[in-house]
Amino acid sequence: MESEKPCCPAAAARMMKKLVLPGGFQVGIANLDDILKEVAESKLADDNAIRKELIKKVKIYNYVAPSADHEYSEALFNEYRRQYGKR
Repeated sequence: MESEKPCCPAAAARMMKKLVLPGGFQVGIANLDDILKEVAESKLADDNAIRKELIKKVKIYNYVAPSADHEYSEALFNEYRRQYGKR
C-alpha cells in the first residue's frame, strides 16, 4: 500500500474515515479506503478470510483493542460489502 505521510493535520483528517461498529458506536479509521481496495484486489473468496485480512490491515494503521476485534471485523466486512459487493 502506497501511503504517504500527511503534510498537515488537514491532510491527516482526510485520510480518516468513520466506521460504525455494531451498536452504533463510531470510530475513525486511518486509510480505510486504501485497505478496502487492497483487500478487494486480493480477490479472496472466503468471507472469513476477508474479515481476517481486513482486521489485520486495519491494525497496521489503527489501534484495535483485542476485546473489540469481533466488532471491528463485522463493521469492516459490512463496509467492504457495501463498497465492493459480495465477491
